[in-house]
Amino acid sequence: PWKLYVQSFYFVSYTITSVGYGDIGPQNIVETIVLTWIVIISGVLWTLVLGEACATISAMKPDEVAFRSTMDDLNRMMQDRLVPLQMKLRLRTFFLARKTAQRRQRQMQIIDGMSPGLAGEVVMELNRVWITKVRFLDNILKSSLSESHSCGSFFYAFIVDVSRSMLTAIHAQSEVFGQPHALYILRRGLVWRRQDSTKTKIYLADLHVVNTVGGVWGVDFVLVDLHLLEPAESLALTYVEAMMLKRDTFLSLVERHDIYCTSLKAQVRRFCAWLAFQRAILRKAKRWRMKLELEQAQMDKVAVLEQGALAPLIRVVVP
Repeated sequence: PWKLYVQSFYFVSYTITSVGYGDIGPQNIVETIVLTWIVIISGVLWTLVLGEACATISAMKPDEVAFRSTMDDLNRMMQDRLVPLQMKLRLRTFFLARKTAQRRQRQMQIIDGMSPGLAGEVVMELNRVWITKVRFLDNILKSSLSESHSCGSFFYAFIVDVSRSMLTAIHAQSEVFGQPHALYILRRGLVWRRQDSTKTKIYLADLHVVNTVGGVWGVDFVLVDLHLLEPAESLALTYVEAMMLKRDTFLSLVERHDIYCTSLKAQVRRFCAWLAFQRAILRKAKRWRMKLELEQAQMDKVAVLEQGALAPLIRVVVP
């Protein structure tokens, strides 16, 4: 009977492992036992080979694997919570657009694992373009690259810390965002915003602007007086990825690096004073302009009333 069990096990082994029956088979019980072990060992080895191949292919695109896992979780959540169809479309569109942001977050984790000096060089190369668009940061960067400046290395370290302190803000289409005392750099998408909160009939077309990739606004985030700041509210025309730096974070970096180089705080204070002076003059000029427009409107109204009052007299005098 044990030979029958051996034959049965042999049949099951080459059936499960999909080896196939073949035209040549064992002729006795010894050959059956040997072939059974060969089939089992070869099946296990082939399974290991396939597993390693699948693992290698999956490791070649970790971003895609993580993204698909997130989308699967999103679809399950929407199905369990009975999310409406329109909301499902918006959520899927948002997460599809956010795919690049997730990859950048993982890249920042790689940078965090570098040495401080090497990480600083990489961050500077990645953020050099937008740093040059912020005037006072560009001046500090130029001072850091100047060989004659005694605080060049400290200025460079300050710019690196500012770059690494930027937060990533992600907003869906048609979403209103923005807060005062914050610097924004647009990395992806289109943003509509107002440049001036004072609405007058003069230069009305210049009050709105559309920022594209690389656009910078909120440079006045270092000022304290809210009346001197440009409007912070912005409208995301598309999916938006922006980098944001808050005033408190920036000032804490200035205080920390001012210990090593006192001229840093003086340079930032000089920029704040000059910017506040410019904004104060513009605000005063806008008030004068509004006053003149109001007086002109009142004079026009009086003229219209006078013409209306004199109209009956003119009809009487003229035959």
